[in-house]
Amino acid sequence: MQKGIKYATFIFALILVFSPSATAIDHRELSEEEVGIVSQNCSSIKVRLQRVQKDDARNRVFLGSQYETIASKLMLNLNLRLVKNGMASASLAEQQTTFMSERDRFKNDFIGYSQEFENLLNMNCKDEPEKFYRQLELVRAKRADVDASMQRLKSIISLHYESVTDLRNNL
Repeated sequence: MQKGIKYATFIFALILVFSPSATAIDHRELSEEEVGIVSQNCSSIKVRLQRVQKDDARNRVFLGSQYETIASKLMLNLNLRLVKNGMASASLAEQQTTFMSERDRFKNDFIGYSQEFENLLNMNCKDEPEKFYRQLELVRAKRADVDASMQRLKSIISLHYESVTDLRNNL
């Protein structure tokens, strides 16, 4: 039981450290100066965006594997063990179900984000800076959805950690 708690704490710390931050911005029209800046710096903007895309993909793989580990090796195994020992916990089972559902939502949100990001990278920001910027705003909103999903997963993990600690203290 101690090993599981330490493992959950370690995973939670990793998720906190590696989660990308995201902020959505309001839709607005670009000024002529901003249009010029986007158009003139198109190539460097795309290079930076490609770096972000690469980092995001790496973080997605890492977080996805960590979420899978938490779901299967921690939550599922614990619930199976509790049932086997006649100590089933409805709240722990519900947390597992909620976590699995949110994990699927995270996957779907990330897929949508990745697709919109790819659309952004395929656009010509030099010739169509306003269209490019509108797509960038959409990508930021999709990234905010991914971030919100990650925050919900963190919350479930925290709640699960507290529940496991309470269970351990009551044994």
